Amino acid sequence: MPQDHDTVPIIDTNPLGLQLFESSPDCLKLLSNEGHVLAMNKNGICSLEIDDFSHFSGALWRSFWPAESQGMVDAAMATASRGGTGQFKAFCPTAKGAPRWWEVVVTAVRADDGRIQNLLAVSRNVTAAHEADVQRDRLLKELQAANARMADIFRQAPAFMCVLNGPEHVFELVNERYLQLVGNRDLVGQPVRQALPEIGGQGFFELLDGVYRTGAPFTGTDMPVMLQRHPGAPLEQRFVDLVYMALRDADGKITGLLAHGVDQTERKLAENRLFDSRERFAKIVGQAATGVVEMDTQGRITFVNQKYCDMLGHTEAELIGASVADVTASDSLRPTLARIASLEAGGPGFVIDKHYLRKDGSLMPATSSVNALRGAGGEFQGLVAIVLDTTETQQAAQALRASEDRYRTLFESMDQGFSIIEMLFDEDGRPADYRFLEMNAMFERHTGLAGATGKTIRELVPDLDRFWFDTYGQVALTGKAVRFENEATAMGRWFDVYATRLGGADSRKVALLFSDITARRLAEEQLRQLAADLSDADRRKTEFLATLAHELRNPLAPIRSGLGFLRLAGDNPAALLKVREMMERQVGHMVHLIDDLLDVARISGGKLELKRERTDLKRVLSSAVETSMPLIEAARHRLQVTLPDTCLGIDADVTRIAQVVSNLLNNAAKYTPAGGRIDLSLHEDAGMAVITVTDSGVGIPADSLVSVFDMFKQVDRHMERAQGGLGIGLSLVRRLVEMHGGAVSASSAGAGRGSTFEVRLPLALGDGALERRATQRSSADASPLAGLRVLVVDDNVDAALTLSMILEASGHTTRVAHDGLAALAVAKQFLPQVAFLDIGMPGLNGYETASAMRRTEGLENTALVALTGWGTESDRMRSSNAGFDHHLTKPAQLKAVQDLLAGLARA
Repeated sequence: MPQDHDTVPIIDTNPLGLQLFESSPDCLKLLSNEGHVLAMNKNGICSLEIDDFSHFSGALWRSFWPAESQGMVDAAMATASRGGTGQFKAFCPTAKGAPRWWEVVVTAVRADDGRIQNLLAVSRNVTAAHEADVQRDRLLKELQAANARMADIFRQAPAFMCVLNGPEHVFELVNERYLQLVGNRDLVGQPVRQALPEIGGQGFFELLDGVYRTGAPFTGTDMPVMLQRHPGAPLEQRFVDLVYMALRDADGKITGLLAHGVDQTERKLAENRLFDSRERFAKIVGQAATGVVEMDTQGRITFVNQKYCDMLGHTEAELIGASVADVTASDSLRPTLARIASLEAGGPGFVIDKHYLRKDGSLMPATSSVNALRGAGGEFQGLVAIVLDTTETQQAAQALRASEDRYRTLFESMDQGFSIIEMLFDEDGRPADYRFLEMNAMFERHTGLAGATGKTIRELVPDLDRFWFDTYGQVALTGKAVRFENEATAMGRWFDVYATRLGGADSRKVALLFSDITARRLAEEQLRQLAADLSDADRRKTEFLATLAHELRNPLAPIRSGLGFLRLAGDNPAALLKVREMMERQVGHMVHLIDDLLDVARISGGKLELKRERTDLKRVLSSAVETSMPLIEAARHRLQVTLPDTCLGIDADVTRIAQVVSNLLNNAAKYTPAGGRIDLSLHEDAGMAVITVTDSGVGIPADSLVSVFDMFKQVDRHMERAQGGLGIGLSLVRRLVEMHGGAVSASSAGAGRGSTFEVRLPLALGDGALERRATQRSSADASPLAGLRVLVVDDNVDAALTLSMILEASGHTTRVAHDGLAALAVAKQFLPQVAFLDIGMPGLNGYETASAMRRTEGLENTALVALTGWGTESDRMRSSNAGFDHHLTKPAQLKAVQDLLAGLARA
C-alpha cells in the first residue's frame, strides 16, 4: 500500500513497555489515532504470516480486514478514541491467505498529560475455538435429527412399544399401538402400577421387577392379560406376544425397560373358535353352498362335500386319498404348497386365489380359505379348505382391483398435488370455506400445508382470496369442471388447477388436481425481462457497430484524400505541412477511439490497473482542460474554470482522472450549440473532492438520465448535435470514477436547458503532504545525439517500414525484419544497439525472439523494446521476464520513441 514514510511518527517506547509489547503471545498492533499501523509485535507478524513488515507499516489497519468486517473495525477504533474499549470478533485471513478468526480489543494509549496519543489493538487467534463451535453445532443438529428419526420410528412401529424409567417403571414413551391396547389412557409420567392397576396379580409387575433387577430379557408368547380397555367397562382378556428388555446408560447401569410385542388376541380367539366349532363344522359342510375339503398331515384328501365333487367333476371315491397336487393346476401348485407348509409350521390360516384342475383337464378359478386343524395342544392335524368357484366373479374382481391399484398408484406417485375437498356454504348458500378430506403425498410439497386432513382452508390460510371459494363453490353447485391458473396471494404461490365435482348433484365434494407453478411463472417473467434486455442489447450493439463504422470512416476519408493529395502536390512545403497536420489529427482521432474501446474492454475484463500516486487535483484538471481546449475553442464556447486556493490531494491514477474530466468537457462541447458556456469547478465537501461540469447545451430528457452512463448509450434526439463518438465516453467515466472509490451523477432541467455532471472522489488522508513534496522536472538535453543502430521487427510490413523511415529521418541507422528467425539472422550481422520487436509474429514470437537474442554472443547488451498492442501491467511483467528492457503500446507515439532513443543514446 502506498505511504509516505516521512509522515510516520517515531515510536518512543520505554524498555519495559517494549518487552511487554514483544513478549505478548497475541497479535499486538500500535495504531495512530487515524488507524495507521505504526508497529506490530513479532508474534503478531508471525500470526499474520507477514514476511516483510515494511510493506504493511503505515497502512490503514482496516484495510487488513475483509469489507464485511471493516464496519466493526471502525466502530472499535471509534470507541477506543473516545476513551472506551472497543471489542469485536471477526474473520480476517493472514497475508498468505490462511483463514483466521480473531477476538480483538482496541484501547487508547495515553501520553503523560492524559491525551490519547495512540491506539493499541490486541488480536487473539480464536480460529480453533470458532471451528470447534461450528463443529459442535453441526454435531448437535445431526444428533437432534437422529433423535427425531428414532422418535418417528418408535411412534409408527406396527408393534406396541413403551419405555419405562427407573425401578418404579414410570412410563416415559408410549406409541399408538400401546395406547390402543390399554384403552388410550394418559400414561406418560405415571408408574406402571398406578397407570395399569388391573394387571396387578397377573405376574407382569413381578416380571418387570425381575428384568430391571437382573438385566436378563424376558420373552412370552400368547400370554393372557386382563385389561380394562374402556373406563368403567369390565376387564377384557387379550393375548399378547411380549418382550421385556433392560435399557442401560453409558456406564452400563440399568436405567429403564423397553416393553414391546404384538397383540395376538384375534388370532388366538379364532383358533379357539375353530377348535370349538369342529363338530358343528362336520355337520353343516355336507349341505354348504361352497366346496369343502379336508386333508391330513400328509396332504391327502380325507373328506369332501358334494359341492366340491361337482366343481371338479369327480366322485367322492375318486377324490378321497388324492393329494393337493392332483387337484391343483401347475401354475398354482408352488404357492399353494408354500402356504400349506407355512400353515403346518404354525402359521395362520390363509386365503388363496388359485386354479383347480378339473377331471376334464379344464381349469377352474377359485378362492380357497384354508385353516389348520389342530389338537388341544395346538399340534397340526391337517387342514380344511372352503373353496368358492370364482369363474364368473374373478374377472370382475380382478378388473376392479386393477382399477383401484392403478388409481392408488397414480394417486401416490403423480408429481402433481391431488386432494378432495368438501365445500362448506353459509346460511345464504354462498361458499364460505372448504375442508380437506384426502390428499396425496405431493400435496404438502405443492402447497406448503402440513397436516391438512380434516382441517378447513380458513384454519390453514385465514386470508385466502375470495376467488378460490367462489370458483370451487361454482364447480360443486354446477358440476362443471374448470381449468385455470391463478395466484394465491396469501400463500405466496401460483397454481395451475383442474377442479371437478365428485358424485351427483347433491354432492359437495370437489376433486382438485394442481401444480405449484410459482417457479415457472417467475421464470417466464425473468425470460420476458431477459428477452427485452437482449433485444435492447442487440439494438444497442447494432447501433454501436453502425456508429463505429461511421466513426472509423470519418478519419479514414480525409487520410485517404490526403494520401492522394501527397501524390499530386509535388514539392509544395506549405501544402504538405497542412495535409500532414490534418492526417495527424485524424490518426489521433482514430487512436483516441481505439484507446477508449481498449479501456472499456480492460475494465470489463478486470485487467485495467490504476497507477495511483498522490497528486493535487487542480493540476489534474489543468491537464484535462489543456487536452479539451482545441474542441472547446473550435466550437467558440466560453469556458469558466473555478478552482480553490488550497490544494486538494487525492491518491489516484493521474492519467485516468484527467481522462474522466476531459471526457466530460468533450461531451459538454459536443452537445452545446456553438458559442455556448461551459463551467468547470472544483471544491471540497465532507472529505470528498467534487468536480462539476455544467454546460448550456441541449440538456438531457428526464427519461434518459438513468441510462446516460450505459455502454453505447447516446441520447437519440440530440444526435444531430453530436460531433462523433461511440457512446462509451460516459460509461468509461463512470467505471473509472468507481474504480477510484468515487461516484458520478448527471442532472438536467430538461431538453434545451443544459446539463450538469458531478464527480465525487475521496480526498487523500494527511495534511500538507502535497505541499511538502518536491516537484522535480528535468529538461531534455538539447545537444545533438549520435545516431544508433536500430533493428525493427514486425510482421506488419507497412508498420515496420514506416517506423524504420521515421528513425532514419531522425539520424539513426536501421535494418528491418518481418519474423523472429529473420530478425536473429539480421541481428548477428548488424549487431544493433536497439531492437524494436513486435510480440505477435509467426514462427518465433517476440518473447521467444528476445530470449534467443539474449543468448546470442554480441547481442547481450542490445536494448530490447517490446512494441505490442497489449499494455496491462501483467503484459509488461511478461515482456520483462522475457528479457525486454522497455515496453511500448501500439500505436506508439513518435515522441515516446524519440525520448526512449534519446535516453539510450545518452546512456
